[in-house]
Amino acid sequence: MAMHDPADAAAQRVSGPARNARIVTDALSILAPLGWAMCGHWHVQGTADIVTLAQRGATPAEIDEAATELWNGPSVFWLQHAPDPIRRWGNADHPTKQTLWDRAALMDKAIAHHMAGAYEASIPILLAQIDGLSVDLTGRSFFSKANADPYLDDHTLAGLQENLPVVRACFSTDVRNSGRHALVSRHGIMHGRDLAYATQTISTKTIVLVAALAEYLPRAAHSVAALAREAHEIRVAGASVRDESGRPVDDRHLPQVLRMAWDLDAAYASAVLMRSGPFDAQTQVTRRARTYGLDPDRVSSGQDKDGWWWHYTLPAGVVLGYAARPTTSSTRKAPDVFRWEGDVAPQVPPWVDEAGWRSDDLDPRSPAWAAPLVL
Repeated sequence: MAMHDPADAAAQRVSGPARNARIVTDALSILAPLGWAMCGHWHVQGTADIVTLAQRGATPAEIDEAATELWNGPSVFWLQHAPDPIRRWGNADHPTKQTLWDRAALMDKAIAHHMAGAYEASIPILLAQIDGLSVDLTGRSFFSKANADPYLDDHTLAGLQENLPVVRACFSTDVRNSGRHALVSRHGIMHGRDLAYATQTISTKTIVLVAALAEYLPRAAHSVAALAREAHEIRVAGASVRDESGRPVDDRHLPQVLRMAWDLDAAYASAVLMRSGPFDAQTQVTRRARTYGLDPDRVSSGQDKDGWWWHYTLPAGVVLGYAARPTTSSTRKAPDVFRWEGDVAPQVPPWVDEAGWRSDDLDPRSPAWAAPLVL
């Protein structure tokens, strides 16, 4: 099938203007029953071409071929990066975030197998990770007939009624007998019933399903991470000890402080390096503390002719401080950054008295400041 010019695939996605609504409606009725999940990365003209092909009497095999060519040709960038959104989820809880990153990494390896033509490897890896991802976020496998999540919403293409529920039925088809079925059936593939599953089309359909789930599931991931963090904070509240890495076991507010520090660091570096204007420390710190829901009574900031600083007292009693000034290094353009971790608050910035402060040019950082940063 002759396809369109891929010169600007990123700008030609189905999820755009209302003029594409008819294309989406027609495409869903044609593609979803074949196991193709709709999402915002379906190319507008390529999808319209497939609809036209179907309306002219193309067979399911011809439609599959056209969609496979589309995704492995003009839309191959979106195919290769289907798991990327998953890395942006779960920001409230580091263990949840780490699990999502690990799953995305395995999906990346599966897609590399796909690009190399090793479909016998790409498909089982992806099906296993979709299984695990959906269990983690909904409590049931996407492929389970007992999964009560309707996979519907009002703000994504993935969540349209004619989309994921229909595609899920395809992927959940039972295959009882061994044979060369070449079906997009998780049961047939993972239970060894289908001996002809390893095709580019089935592998592509599975990756496109990942892209659709990556569009549909972020709210569920946010909820799961928030609940996990809330449960963690209930467990550790009031603990007065430190863990094996030296960080306070009661780490309430620590993720927010680390994110605030990263945010402020970026804002100050931009102000200094890009000369974007004066940096008002008190305004910036107050605004960021409010953004991250931190207690305003626990934060203090200061500024002088040389630089600026702030500190925050965690509920565990640990004080984290941060200070920065324009670089004094002959080799580093980025600002000088210093950090504080102690049982008492710093009284002066490090350029007045270095005691208790540690430069970012020295490794390692103090335990709390070295905690994994969840963005």
